[in-house]
Amino acid sequence: MEPILVAGAWRAAEAIDNFRAVDPSTGSLREAVWPVSGWSDVKAAIHAASSAAAELRATPPERLAAFLDRYAERLASIAEQLVAASHAETGLAVTPRLAEVELPRMLDQLRQAAAAAREQTWRMAMIDSRRNIRSMAMGLGPVVVFPPGNFPLAYGGVTGGDFAAAIAAGNPVIAKAHPGHPSVSRLAAVEALAAVEETGLPRATVQLLHGIAAADGERLVADPRVGATGFTGSQEAGKRLFAAATAAGRVIWVEMGSVNPVVLLPGAVAERGDAIAGELVASVTGSAGQFCTKPGAVFVVDDAAGEAFVRSLASRFASTQPQVLLGPAGRARLVAAIERLSQAGATLVARGEAAVAGPCEHPPTLLTVAASEVLARPDRLLAEAFGNATLLVRCRSLDELARAVACVQGSLGASLYAAHDGRDATAFAAIAPFLVERSGRIIENRMPTGLAVTPPMQHGGPWPSAGPPFFSAVGMPWSILRFARRVCFDGFSQHNLPEMLRDAPPSCRPWRYVDGGWTRG
Repeated sequence: MEPILVAGAWRAAEAIDNFRAVDPSTGSLREAVWPVSGWSDVKAAIHAASSAAAELRATPPERLAAFLDRYAERLASIAEQLVAASHAETGLAVTPRLAEVELPRMLDQLRQAAAAAREQTWRMAMIDSRRNIRSMAMGLGPVVVFPPGNFPLAYGGVTGGDFAAAIAAGNPVIAKAHPGHPSVSRLAAVEALAAVEETGLPRATVQLLHGIAAADGERLVADPRVGATGFTGSQEAGKRLFAAATAAGRVIWVEMGSVNPVVLLPGAVAERGDAIAGELVASVTGSAGQFCTKPGAVFVVDDAAGEAFVRSLASRFASTQPQVLLGPAGRARLVAAIERLSQAGATLVARGEAAVAGPCEHPPTLLTVAASEVLARPDRLLAEAFGNATLLVRCRSLDELARAVACVQGSLGASLYAAHDGRDATAFAAIAPFLVERSGRIIENRMPTGLAVTPPMQHGGPWPSAGPPFFSAVGMPWSILRFARRVCFDGFSQHNLPEMLRDAPPSCRPWRYVDGGWTRG
């Protein structure tokens, strides 16, 4: 059985169960056996992380940055292994998805976190010299990371954005590997421990458990020694952990399922409906629709241009080949979600024509429903179906479209398509506020899949897509603040203050209160 990484050492787990990953291309179990740790392993990891947190609070930011940079270098040196393991355990394409998109994003996130750790703007340092009141953000302590199955690298427990942000804030990480790609986490954690040793961080800065029982997960996020938790995954698991953590007064950030509405205004459909149909199919079928930003509900007015759009869309879906999903469990969840939509009133319009050969394959699927049905049963019809399927909502008028869009729950992203010649300007102004209220990121004339890893990016949204609403899993330094708290130093002597808050100008240029106003520097 594979070892776990606790307190800076690889050792056998005190396992209560075990599991094996699945090769989605064949549906067969892979050879390696992974342990499900008992509470004794979890408790040991919390204890070691607590000790590491005390050391990290006194660690210079430059050393944290050096670790993140060195770790990125080490991961880059085993890129082929990471990509091969990711492909074998998820079925995601080697190129371009893993090698050319996700791997560079993973490395870029780590390097952005290193830059943020050095620059320290995330600390939001503020100084009122006249009153001698100063404040800055500081790390919360041990951070638990629960990663998703669909991004083995960019969202991995020891490689992803939550990990990078937590380390940049000076927090040790306890990662719970995803059972869908455990060997990816194992490969990365070996390099993380080596980078820890090379840069002189506490050995328990990075720890890895491969599996824990659901009840122990809830106990872990509620433990008073845990500073915060970052979770990405299903609403079922996310809501359970969120409830456990918040009931205990602990910090938790969850990114969960999302419908990601796409609204197609009549002028846009009349102007370029066939092109939009191609964009939509590409968005729904990219990586077999296994993006948290995949369009799950598409709203269109049922006029002549809308009818032509539906025909084009159905033809494209019908001619698309079946795709390999992350595993048999993912396929079963998608099939069940489509069945629930059908029972609620949706009609199957098109499925990929070719026969499904593999146990993890699913044909791209288009369903449709009248907006009147959505208005009657929004909770049942505007629900996520994670995978290569989407629901087209056909509206009799712009007014009905607006009322249907208003039924959408919180989403990570929302797209609004308008004609380039301005004919949709009035409708755009009327619909956009609904989407702003219901989404963390609003996209004009483009599908919601695919997002840039850049400081102004927002990747979070109103409940139940994510929570709390301050959440963003992408965009440093904003994402770092999830794992920090503000501390005020009132009346401190200069020599007792953190260097950043002393009167001598630090490299970060904190905000200073001078003559009734705030200024930088």
